[in-house]
This record gives sequence, C-alpha cells and structure tokens, in this order.
Amino acid sequence: HPRPAEVMARTLALLLCLAGLALHGHAAASPPIDPFASSSTVSTGTNGAAAFSPKVQMLMGRLPSPAASPTAAAPAAVDGLALAAEYAAAPGAQPAEQRLTYKGVATTGYTSTPLTTYGATNLGCALGYVGDNFTSDYVAMGPSFFNQGYSCGLCIRLECDDARCEQPGRTRVAQVLDYCGNCYDADLTIAQPLFVALTGRQPSPNPSALISWEFVDCAPYSNGTIKMLVKQGGSAYYQAFSFANSIYTITAAQLNGDRLVHGTDNYWSWNPVSTIDPAGPFTLDILGSNGQVLQVVLPALVSTDLGLQFTPPAPVPAPSAE
Repeated sequence: HPRPAEVMARTLALLLCLAGLALHGHAAASPPIDPFASSSTVSTGTNGAAAFSPKVQMLMGRLPSPAASPTAAAPAAVDGLALAAEYAAAPGAQPAEQRLTYKGVATTGYTSTPLTTYGATNLGCALGYVGDNFTSDYVAMGPSFFNQGYSCGLCIRLECDDARCEQPGRTRVAQVLDYCGNCYDADLTIAQPLFVALTGRQPSPNPSALISWEFVDCAPYSNGTIKMLVKQGGSAYYQAFSFANSIYTITAAQLNGDRLVHGTDNYWSWNPVSTIDPAGPFTLDILGSNGQVLQVVLPALVSTDLGLQFTPPAPVPAPSAE
C-alpha cells in the first residue's frame, strides 16, 4: 500500500495537472463574438429617419428572441391549498387548470390610477415612455425572469387560473415595466387596474390570485417608434440612456462606435475615452434580438423619439379550411 506521504504527493500532482489543463483551456477559448460584426452595410438615418438592415447575429447568450422565454428553470408545481392559506383565500378555493407556460401568484401593487405615457421613469425599467395599451396593464418580475433588465419592455399574456376569478381562463396582455425583488420564481406584482380586469374582482381583501403566463410578441400591441430617454446627471465624461417602445429586446448598442454597457437598471451607459463634444452629431446603433440593426444620426444628446422601429415578424397564416 502506498504511504500517506506518497498519496498526498500524487494528489498534489493530479491537482496541478488539472489546474494546468484548466488554464490551457481558458487561454485557448475563442474571443467573444462582436454582435455588430457583419459583412453587410448598415443603412443610416438622419435626425430620426427610419433605417435598418437585417444583418448581425443576435448577441449570443444574452436573451432568446421574445417569442421564447428567458433562460430559467420551469417553476415547480403550485400547491393550491397551501397558496389559498398563505394568501387568505376563501375556504375551499382551488386553482383552475394551468393553461400557459409559467405558473405563479399575481399580487396587486401600485396605485389604482393608470400611468401617464411618461410615468414609468421611476420604476425598475426606467422607461421614458409607455404605450397607451400598457398604462394600466403592466407588471413587475422577480429575479428569476427579470434577466438583469433585458426583460424590460417585453410583453406577456396573463391568464387567471384561480377558481375565485369571475371567469377562470380570462387572459390579458401586459408589459414588463418594473423589478420585484421579493417575487419568487414566476410570481408577479401587477397593476391594480390589470388585476381587476383579469380577475373580475377588487383586490381587497385578498390582493392575490393564481395565474399562469407566457411571453408574447409585442408588435400587435405596440404603436409608434422607439423612444430614447437620457438619464439625468450626465457629464462630459458619462451619459446613460434607456430605450422604450421597441417591439424587440435591444441586446446591444453603440454610440459613435463606442459600445454602450447595459446595467441592471436598464440604462445603457457611455464612458468614452475622450470627453463628449456636446455639439454632436452622434451616430447611434441599436441591435434587436431579431438580428436587425437600426442606425440613426442624432444632432444632440437629448431625450427624443428616434423615429424608427424594428420590422415586425411576418403574421402567421391562418390554417386553411378543408
């Protein structure tokens, strides 16, 4: 039998060997993919004129297309009796059948007053514009689905699966506008008007309901073009921006050729090597999760309507009757 000292020596040698392999593998790793790298030319717009080119691969590993869901484990099965007790449900209440992808609890929050179109800047997504269809229909997501801010602006379809709903199975489309730090897994905090419209009842005395939900395409529910909000407190060395009303998630952005950095507050920050010349102009490129790049030349760094939008997906043809 080998002596203890020999065993320790062999173990140490094996660990050093494995460490060397790990370092070698790390050194040989491929460089990160540049999402803007493409052989095709980006057409340009000036002062908000629409322009785009379907080139550029989607930024790898950041977010799937809006037709799919963010990478997260499927929620565990919900115990209807336990939830009924936890949320002070009426005796004997049972959840209805789950029909959509994710199952959770929707709890009402915020005020009963709808947002103004510019009233979401103080929410977790910092969007400078909210479309008319979503001023009353908006939600906050927890850490499992917020995806470090990349879920901001996405649309979801909610369904009431609670037996206490006026019409179990009723659906409603809403937009992700906020972050909910204490929402577990697929649970949501939803606007009061949305809760009433979905459940058919007032939130008092029980402000929660069993739901299921899924991500859906925003194009049928969004109107107009992309809006850019300039964050307050910028300087000649730092600026930050958020983008609203895009029908696709913006997965990368650059300004005058400098890559912008996306933060969990959903702002894209710009820290150029040299000071920022306020005289402009500024060339902005944004990459959508559909693989399109939009480019526009801005005369100044001010909050503005970019005047452009990603091309919506082609409609799915209706099945032919036979």
